[in-house]
Amino acid sequence: MPVWRPRGWVALVVLVTPLLYALAWPGGALDFVLPRAVFLSMHTLLEMMAVVVSMLVALTARYVLDERERQLHGVVAAGFLVVAGMDVLHLLSYAGMPDFVTPNSTHKSVVLWLLGRMVATGALIVWCVPWPAALERSRAVGRAISAGLLLCALLGAAAVLNPQAFPSTFDPETGLTPLKLAIEGAIMACLTLALAGQLWRMAALDASERGDEEPVRDALLLMLLGEFFFLLYGKEVTTSANLLGHVYKVLAYACLYHSVVLRRVQRPYLRMQQARQDVEQHSAEYRELLELAPVGVVVTDGQGCILLVNRALEEMFGYARTELTGRPLEVLLPPALCGRHRAHRERWMGSERPIPHRRNGLQGQRKDGTLLDVEVAIEKTRFAEGWRITACVSDVSHRRTHEAELQHRAAHDLLTGLPNRWRFMDELGRVVASARPGGGAVGLALLDLAGFKEVNARHGSAVADALLREVAHALRAASAPVEFVARVEGDVFGVIARGVAAGEPLAALQHQLAALLAPGVHVGATEWPVAAAMGLAAFPMDAADAEGLLRCAEVALDESKRQGRAQATRYDTALGQRTQQEQRVQARLQAALREGTLALHYQPQVEVASGRVHGFEALVRWTDEELGVVSPVVFIPIAENSGLIGALGEAVLVMACRQLRQWREQGLHTRVSINLSPREFRHPGLVARIAQELARHDLPASSLAVEVTESAVIDDFDAVAEQLRALVALGLEVHLDDFGTGHSSLAWLRAFPIKAIKIDRSFVRDMVQDANDEAIVRAVIGLGHTLGCQIVAEGVEREDQLQRLRALRCEAYQGWLFSPALPADKATALLRRECEEAREAG
Repeated sequence: MPVWRPRGWVALVVLVTPLLYALAWPGGALDFVLPRAVFLSMHTLLEMMAVVVSMLVALTARYVLDERERQLHGVVAAGFLVVAGMDVLHLLSYAGMPDFVTPNSTHKSVVLWLLGRMVATGALIVWCVPWPAALERSRAVGRAISAGLLLCALLGAAAVLNPQAFPSTFDPETGLTPLKLAIEGAIMACLTLALAGQLWRMAALDASERGDEEPVRDALLLMLLGEFFFLLYGKEVTTSANLLGHVYKVLAYACLYHSVVLRRVQRPYLRMQQARQDVEQHSAEYRELLELAPVGVVVTDGQGCILLVNRALEEMFGYARTELTGRPLEVLLPPALCGRHRAHRERWMGSERPIPHRRNGLQGQRKDGTLLDVEVAIEKTRFAEGWRITACVSDVSHRRTHEAELQHRAAHDLLTGLPNRWRFMDELGRVVASARPGGGAVGLALLDLAGFKEVNARHGSAVADALLREVAHALRAASAPVEFVARVEGDVFGVIARGVAAGEPLAALQHQLAALLAPGVHVGATEWPVAAAMGLAAFPMDAADAEGLLRCAEVALDESKRQGRAQATRYDTALGQRTQQEQRVQARLQAALREGTLALHYQPQVEVASGRVHGFEALVRWTDEELGVVSPVVFIPIAENSGLIGALGEAVLVMACRQLRQWREQGLHTRVSINLSPREFRHPGLVARIAQELARHDLPASSLAVEVTESAVIDDFDAVAEQLRALVALGLEVHLDDFGTGHSSLAWLRAFPIKAIKIDRSFVRDMVQDANDEAIVRAVIGLGHTLGCQIVAEGVEREDQLQRLRALRCEAYQGWLFSPALPADKATALLRRECEEAREAG
């Protein structure tokens, strides 16, 4: 009989391994990165299965390997006990799991993984390789191996406490390090040695003994094949190759479980059955082994009458064996399953072949009436007295509980305990699909906590998390018509209400939610006021399905946040149309930035005294092939809200520097001012970016000025002051734009290095007719002169305005009285004319 004859499923796995390996190779069809949450759930399940099998092997190996008359069987038991511990530490230390003792990382989990694999490989070599008898009986060898196991356990503890003490096994940029790959290669070589030893040993066994050793051989082969997949993944560890390697590991451990826990635990009893001895007359040795089995064992006759149970089954079901012996097996089943079980047993016993049978998804009933989830492996054997049925029963309630917990975590937010976005969308779809015509509308509300980011930044994540939990607790107290509350993302909560009034479908819901949050929430001893922007939509008035309803509520929420804190907006058609138009403008603006179709016009800034141009303000203009001429009043707010303002500012900076370079090459020297939005101004790389563009175009810093508004400095005084000082140190001038329209503060002017103050056009427009406006302009000019700042008046359109500004000693102005904003060619012509006039006058 050939030594190599794997079972069908193992042969199939071996045959498809090259194909899977080729597909999982970088660039292959199976080379993809799983979402971290999905990978962690699957990784946890697979590792827990491996840990359970390792524990079963460790607890059983000491007894089932005695028959080989080897002295090192205790090493196998201790080794797999260490392997189980390493796998648990590896699971708890995996990146993405809650930090275990020290911060979790890929390097930390890989070190524990390698330690576990080395111990497992060493135990398998001890198990499978035929050692000389003298070496097996040597106490010195046993003590050395025990010391090695203890050292590995200590290294595992050290890896948990201080993973950085170990050489690097994973580089976030390149993936696995050469050290890790070398260790994996050594493990593969050792597994090959163990496989060769197992095949050598099996060649000397008879057919019955070889059948017990075949699963061990298959396990070694699967472990060896699985190691190849752990060499594939790079800097992303949540890959399909990594997952496939864990699947092969679990399959290999399943073979070990089959060999050690199932076949070897049952074998002594089955041999005695084959010797036609009565179950009650088993030897003391077998009874001791049966008592030590980690799974429950029950033996019945062909009619299902219990003949024998072990201690594990007694503890599992809460019966004494005297209460079970002689009673039908159905006493261990729920009443609802008894009839079905009898019919199934009769059909199975009708077959003459002793076919092993395995059942999953079953339930047993304890003596106290409680139920437990079980898995049962059944074999039947014919004796002269008739059939005997042996059932090995495993309590899998904890595993089912863990699976249920994983399912709960997949559908719920861990911080607040509320359903997550996935569960929210599933429930919204169900509620919308089940809504009856005439049964009232389905209301949807999205709430975004106002000021939450500031709380997180100023008080820390612990306070912010506690605030979210208290808000979630408050929302859970909502009564009808509220049906479902979820944390959709970040500080956004979703509320589903069924059967709201058709006449004013969302007013009552809005008032109820506002009332729930109005008292504020307590975090420790502090009471926090809570305000939320709210977006509301209703089905079927606003949308025809769940996805559309959510989009409508999101549009309404965006409008509420745009209006300010604690606003509530009800979705309507006009809002939807405006949002669609803004989305269209945003999409076309992205295309314009990508294709470079924006242009700059240059508004001359003119000296009041001489009437000469001393600089320009760069103003961005956009003419789109689909939208036509789009006003900056329209597209700049859209750019700010959509996050495109940074790219827009970058384009303006590049175009302004390019134009300045062209003018200097023509002998035309001037200064151009560019506007910085508040969001762009807060970017930490702003100064470096401006310096880079000036250097790239070989421009002096004095040729460029930046204009900032008061809103740019209102939120973060110190950071803004640092940015402004860095710009001035670079050589740029800083101008304060639209002065007087925001939260003006003399402290800002004193603290910031402002070179020029620009008076907003709203004061200049009516200053001749309105004494109040003239008083404001006069005060600003006087203040600027006192602080050493130049004054630039905006929006000058009439001669009488200019005369009044001259009388008030304003230095410069800009506006249509002199010229509108000019395209580059006309601005060039104006500059050239100014230069010629200056030469003629000189």
